[in-house]
Amino acid sequence: MSRHAITGATLFDGTTAPPLPGHTVVWEGDRITWVGPDGGADTAGAETVAAGGASLLPGLIDAHVHLCFDATIEGIDGVADEPMEEVRERSAVNAARLLAAGITTARDQGSRDGVAVEIAAAQARGDLVGARIIAAGRGITPTGGHGWMIGVEADGPDAVRAAVAGEVARGAAVIKLFPTGGVLGTGSHGYDVVMSADELAAATDEAHRLGVLVAAHVHGPVGIEMSLDAGIDTIEHATGITAEQARRAAGQGVALVPTLTGIDVMIEQTGALPADLRSRAEEVAAAAAAGIRIAIAEGARVLAGTDSGTPFNPPGLLAREMRLLAGLGMGNAGAIAAATSLVADTLRVPGRGVIREGSFADLLLVDGDPLTDLAALERPRMVVQDGVVR
Repeated sequence: MSRHAITGATLFDGTTAPPLPGHTVVWEGDRITWVGPDGGADTAGAETVAAGGASLLPGLIDAHVHLCFDATIEGIDGVADEPMEEVRERSAVNAARLLAAGITTARDQGSRDGVAVEIAAAQARGDLVGARIIAAGRGITPTGGHGWMIGVEADGPDAVRAAVAGEVARGAAVIKLFPTGGVLGTGSHGYDVVMSADELAAATDEAHRLGVLVAAHVHGPVGIEMSLDAGIDTIEHATGITAEQARRAAGQGVALVPTLTGIDVMIEQTGALPADLRSRAEEVAAAAAAGIRIAIAEGARVLAGTDSGTPFNPPGLLAREMRLLAGLGMGNAGAIAAATSLVADTLRVPGRGVIREGSFADLLLVDGDPLTDLAALERPRMVVQDGVVR
């Protein structure tokens, strides 16, 4: 079994603990076998990299991506008519781009015909070099609802329950629901609630019975309240969340994934947006920032996810999402945890998102200090996934 070591690193363990300078990490195969101060480890026979004080973090985890989309205005609806071979190829390329950016794991939140399930399987077999994918398969939406192009349409509690079972049978590792309208694409828009409380409850009950988590795309306080009532595990976007709802989410252990980047990059490109899309984006941007600032202050668990694949939002912008969260009160240390240990804990992937003995060797080495500037994470010097230097 091959042995590797990184010496002389400033260690960020994936929590909010202060970084530790002058540290060594040793791994054998896919597991970390030793972590401690330089000089204390047996590195004999190990292939060794001298970090020279560079920052060593766990591999990053993007909690919300869409591998199948082309990151253009036309890409959202256009994916419905593309040949599946093109969609499959782009999804594989996007998984590789995530890994190259230091994102060793990502949760895909809906894909055309569930192609992300295929990508996840190929990566797990070793047939694809890319981020490890936790795939939702097809999202579940009502007829004509948001996300129809990456979903399965189902109306009524029985149909929704059957759709959940069907996606799990097809290999989905998480269930994605679309209970409200959205910003992009055709289908329902805005804060409109388009799934009933009974449908949400049926979907969540069936997913939990089958042992998988449930994520819900939600804009607006009404949809957030319904999702909390249903026992959803993660609320994506959570636009306009109130202080009371944030406290309730914290108490119930519900995580929020704001995906601020998806809107932020569109706001920068307002001249390229149709008027109706520009208006929706600006409305959501303001409400999202205000709500997530409140949620962070109230102690809700907030995770870093980019919504990559949306317009102007290619794979690999997780550091940007982290900067946005840090600016809303999380701070840089909190943002690092939000993209490592907290995501791994929420998504139930033990041994990921932390650097400690016994954990998987998913590592990111970068020059610079992410506590001073999270942009340092945009310049990976070395990426390790399951012990393999990528």
